[in-house]
Amino acid sequence: MSQPVTEACPAVSGLVASLAKLWPHREHESNTVKNLFCSVGLHHWRQLDLSELHPGKEDRYCFWCPKIKVDWVIYHP
Repeated sequence: MSQPVTEACPAVSGLVASLAKLWPHREHESNTVKNLFCSVGLHHWRQLDLSELHPGKEDRYCFWCPKIKVDWVIYHP
């Protein structure tokens, strides 16, 4: 159902940290229902076209919480 949040290895942690700065999460604008959805793994994923910065990587950002999905693995910065 929902994927567990993975601890980033050193090679990916720099990427996740830089991506977190590019896409600020909207947790402060969300309501409790959206927070509940994220807590059970129903995120609202958005994507930026960063193919020039990170070729071969698929980056998605949850619009409601700070989680980032890189190549289908969920990370929490």
